[in-house]
Amino acid sequence: MAPDFLKLGISVDAADVQKKLAKLSETGIRSATANAMNKLANGARWQIVDRMKEVFDSPGRFTLGGFTVKKATPSDLSAWVGTIDFAARGTPAIRYLGPQIWGGPRDMKRSEKLLSDISGGQFWVPGPGAPLDASGNIQRSEIVRILSRLGVMQQSQKNMSDRTARRLQRQNKNARGQRSEYFVGHAKGRGGNGRPTGIFKLVGPGKVVPILWFVPTRPTYRVRLPVNEIVENTVSARMERTVTNAINAEVKREMS
Repeated sequence: MAPDFLKLGISVDAADVQKKLAKLSETGIRSATANAMNKLANGARWQIVDRMKEVFDSPGRFTLGGFTVKKATPSDLSAWVGTIDFAARGTPAIRYLGPQIWGGPRDMKRSEKLLSDISGGQFWVPGPGAPLDASGNIQRSEIVRILSRLGVMQQSQKNMSDRTARRLQRQNKNARGQRSEYFVGHAKGRGGNGRPTGIFKLVGPGKVVPILWFVPTRPTYRVRLPVNEIVENTVSARMERTVTNAINAEVKREMS
């Protein structure tokens, strides 16, 4: 069911429109109303898509297609714009777009849940060595590779310390020699308490780069995609013209 704030409603105040409505049959009125609501809903959805292109860094097709329109019919005069709450693969749009729409903390990602034993239940953010896709996100293949590599290692090898990483650099040992090029760094020194700091990758002799940083605080988003505001503004700006055009078209159809 669509959130209440995304539902659409229309009203007609102009006197000339009221006169034209009087010429229509009840069926014609309902048909014109449904057509107007659908045009407004579709227009609002495209405005949301345009805003995503402005505020997001190279959004992918899945993100841009994250909203759908429930169309009105003459027998059901209700239309709404809503997020798609199903995904054959990956996370539904409503889950990952929610913090962008309403602001606030985001849910834990699937990869974060799988890494929970290693990270101590922390969240992750991209590190400077993370390979990114065209949308600016960490490549999915890299995340899968990390999970696979860490998942097949013995527990004692999963929690490799920074000291061990430095030793590997000095010895110029490659990743395959240690069964995985990925390892977990830990904070040392006063106050560090051995907290996991992130996932690192040995990319060459003596060179390690951070792929994921672990953060104990749930990442929080500011509102970047005010869907409610976009829909309301679109409907308000286009309602009179859209309703008038829909009624004119229906009058012309009934009189022909």
